[in-house]
Amino acid sequence: MDALVSVLRDADFWWVYPVGALMVTVSALLPPVPSTTLFVALGSLSMKSEQLDPYLLALSMLAGAVAGDAATFVLVRRFRPGSRRWFAGSRWRSTFGAARARLDGNGLTLVMVSRFVPLGRLTLNVAAASVPQPARAFVAHSAAAGVLWSAYSVGIGTVTGLWPQLSTEFAVVLAIAASVLLGRAITLLIAWNGGREAPIFARRDGGGGA
Repeated sequence: MDALVSVLRDADFWWVYPVGALMVTVSALLPPVPSTTLFVALGSLSMKSEQLDPYLLALSMLAGAVAGDAATFVLVRRFRPGSRRWFAGSRWRSTFGAARARLDGNGLTLVMVSRFVPLGRLTLNVAAASVPQPARAFVAHSAAAGVLWSAYSVGIGTVTGLWPQLSTEFAVVLAIAASVLLGRAITLLIAWNGGREAPIFARRDGGGGA
C-alpha cells in the first residue's frame, strides 16, 4: 500500500488519465486489474494536487468502462467463450443463466448492479453478448452505468481528500476502505431487496469491483 501511495502521490502528469482509462478497459476482461480502487485513490489525491482534475478522472474512467465493456461484448460475439472448456463449470453456467434470464426487461438495472459485485462486470458483459442483447442497447446501458460507477469511485476519493486534517496516505487508505465497505453494503442490499429474484452474482459474497 505504501508503494501505491508513493506512486499515486507523484501521479500529476497528463498520462495518468489515458493509463487509468486503459486499466479500466483491461479490467473488463481481467477483473484482478485494479479499476475502482485506482480511481478512488486518484480521486482522493486530486483534492491534494493541483495537477489532478477529478472531472477528467471521472471522464477517463467512464471512457475506459465503455471501451472495456464494448471490447468484451465484441470478443464474446466473435469467439463465443460460452462453448469453451473454462466456462463449462456449473458455477459459470448458473451465473450466466441467471443473468440471461433477467436481461430482457432489466438490462440497465443489471448492468449498473454488476459494477459493484465481484466478477459482476465480466459475467454480465458475457451474458449480454450471449443472449444476444442488441449492441446499441448494451452500449447505452454501459455508458449509463459508467457514469454512476465513475462518479461513485472518484466521488468517494474526493470526499476523503477534502479533509485537511488527513495526511495524503491516510486519505487514500480511508477512501479505498470506504469504497470496499460501501460496495459490500450495496451487494448485501441488493441481495436482501431482491431475495430469490436477485441475480446469482449479486447474492455471492464479496464487496465492490477491483
